[in-house]
Amino acid sequence: MNAKTILFLSTATVLGACSAEPVPEAATSKLEPGPTPVATRVTNEALPDGAYLLEGVTVTENGEVSEYSRDQIKIYSRGRFMYAFQNEQTGSIDVGAGDASWKNGVMREVPRVNHDGPVSGYSFDVAINRTETGFEQTINDMPYEGGRLLDMVEVWNTASMATSPFDGLWALETRESDDPDVTAFTETKMIGGGHFIWLQRLVYQGEQGQEFGFGSFTLNAAGNAVETAMVSSLADYEGTVNAVTMQLIDENHFRQSFTYNGKVITHSYVRL
Repeated sequence: MNAKTILFLSTATVLGACSAEPVPEAATSKLEPGPTPVATRVTNEALPDGAYLLEGVTVTENGEVSEYSRDQIKIYSRGRFMYAFQNEQTGSIDVGAGDASWKNGVMREVPRVNHDGPVSGYSFDVAINRTETGFEQTINDMPYEGGRLLDMVEVWNTASMATSPFDGLWALETRESDDPDVTAFTETKMIGGGHFIWLQRLVYQGEQGQEFGFGSFTLNAAGNAVETAMVSSLADYEGTVNAVTMQLIDENHFRQSFTYNGKVITHSYVRL
């Protein structure tokens, strides 16, 4: 994936620890340089629904400024959010999703699920300012190991604000597949801003696994979607172009079918 690890604290990294003590991932991160993020502030009006890609993070400590970056997506849609990235420092995935509400330049994010399963009892207020290219998120006086305090500015670029009837956060209800090697399977899926994210937790041949993927999403009037994978924990999934037949059952349910290894798999979802 060629993602670059950064020292990074945001709702995304905090949520990654929500299944246990919410310790910032930044406390153990390794720094690697990336491009210098640049953003022109526009307003603190409500952030529009859409898909956003992380451009970079500026870290300031005792007057010293450094820039870092990595491959990460975040989607806001219909009062929900989801983010995903590969944590190169830990060698594992970092994915989370939940409720999002906007008030006076602050996005309140309440996580409902992450890569370890359902979470509850957490709420994070994230100061956001819109820019000409997306948004800028600022975290001041972030506590770090050894009593250090860091100031951080994250720059996100708008990937798309396209909409579809399937936009929102969804949980898998049923999976129709004749694969005997999969004995347990859960999935959370987010669609919005012409992009998608999926998070899967499964038991395959007796071993538990966690996988994620995200990419672009297009849909025609017949309900035929094309999902183009951008980043994933599955190396053979990245860069693939996948046809998906989608049907909206009602406002809170939809079904999708696709072919994998010559077999048709059907997923049915309920809106979260």
